[in-house]
Formats: sequence, structure tokens, C-alpha cells
Amino acid sequence: MPVFSIKRLTFIALMAALCSLGSLLTIFIPNFSLVLAFFLLMTTFAGLATGSLVMVITILLSNLRTGGVGPWTIFQISSYLLILIIWQLFLRTSLQNKRPILTALFAALLGFSFGFWNAIMTVFFYHLANFFVYYLQGLYFDLSLCVATGIFYYLFAHYLLPILNHKIPELARHKQA
Repeated sequence: MPVFSIKRLTFIALMAALCSLGSLLTIFIPNFSLVLAFFLLMTTFAGLATGSLVMVITILLSNLRTGGVGPWTIFQISSYLLILIIWQLFLRTSLQNKRPILTALFAALLGFSFGFWNAIMTVFFYHLANFFVYYLQGLYFDLSLCVATGIFYYLFAHYLLPILNHKIPELARHKQA
């Protein structure tokens, strides 16, 4: 199937809309969000390019909804992209097939790392005096994203991934035999 077929573009748009809508479900808990788990699931199912496009569209929609686009948008996109690249490398190992709970724990660890990557760019861009003070202030939020990502990835991989593989196997990264 062509990389940018109508079916794939429609899938990307619908998944970005679904992810943006899903983020509203947990908006009342600070940084307890399903978006990273959803990006990881999209990368697992359809590959890095599709997962990245869903991520960029979702982040832009989310930032427009919550207060605007600024340098933090680029930091978020860059941080999530780095995480998706690490995830793609993880998917190439045999570890991800061993136990679903270990895969969810790795997803949670990547969720925890989001704040670190984002803090590095923020401190550099705004010339903040002390990286560690800035980073440590956000650890609660990183922990919250870590827990949410682990929980939601486990649920998505257990329930949503088999549905995607069954209903639209032609979009899957690895075609089902």
C-alpha cells in the first residue's frame, strides 16, 4: 500500500482526532494523559511515520485548544519524537514480545523521560540558571505521565491493538499472515 494512500491519511486524521478527544477524558488530573500511550500504540501498529504524524497533529490540536502555540510546542513535538524513535528501536528487539507487562513498564519509563527531554530544551531556550531545580519541580508531573502511560499502553495493547490488527490489517506495520 502506498505510504500516503487515502486510507492511511484518513486513518491518521481519525486517530489524531480520537487521541485529542481522549486527552479530554483525563484533563482534570494534572499530566495524567493517555496521549503518549496512544502515540506508542500507533507506532507499534502502523510504524514510526504514522505514529509521528498522529503525534504532531494531536499536539498542534491540543496546544490550540489549551492556550496557543509557542516554543513549548516544538519542545513537546521534539520530546515525543525522540521517545517514538526510542520506542521504534525497542520494537526491533525481542524483549517487546516476551511479556506485555514489561512492554507497558518500558512505555511507562519513556513517559517518565518526557519531562527530562522537555526540560533540557526549555532550560536551553529560556537560559534558565539551574537545570536540576527546573527539572525537579516537574517530577510529580513526570511521575503522573509515567503511571498514565503504563496503564493506558497496557490497556490499549491488550484491547485496541487486536481490533486494529483485525479490522485494518493492511495498515499494520507488520502484515498479519
